[in-house]
Amino acid sequence: MAIRKQRNPAKLVKRHPMKRPTKKKKSRTKMGSPIIAVILASALIVCISYILFSTNKGKKPATHIRQEKSSSQAPVEILPKKPKAKWLYETDLVSKVVPVDLPEKKISTQRYQMQCGSFRIKAQAEALKAKIAFQGLHSEVNKTGNWFRVFLGPYKRRRNAEKDKHKLQRARIYGCYVWLWR
Repeated sequence: MAIRKQRNPAKLVKRHPMKRPTKKKKSRTKMGSPIIAVILASALIVCISYILFSTNKGKKPATHIRQEKSSSQAPVEILPKKPKAKWLYETDLVSKVVPVDLPEKKISTQRYQMQCGSFRIKAQAEALKAKIAFQGLHSEVNKTGNWFRVFLGPYKRRRNAEKDKHKLQRARIYGCYVWLWR
């Protein structure tokens, strides 16, 4: 007795997406022999050279003769007179004085600090302080409660604190924030 294998219906389903119809490639046509192309090219060259030589028959080649100009017949260009100014602003701008009101520069009395980290372990805070010191900046570790904070400052201007922050970012020290001094 022969045992028949039953087909699994899951195997009959196609698993790949439907293929798009592709254009059939045209078969290459046989190219003519290169002898025909060589004969046509040489015939074309012969025709063009015949036309060029037949038009110049009986004519002498042109020779360039220099004609010396006499110094008495030098052309002189006469320039037109300078036009009068149509606008008056040209003379007004020379003596014009413009009053400008500059606001007084506000000097901030606030001071800023930059915090770069807060750790529970003092050794981690000291390691960050050492990385900052390698960048030429002075930082301090301050203990507040159970936390060791690494901060820089005080800075008179926020711009100076941001400048140091970017310097630390170039050294791949991220997470620094600028705050008002407490």
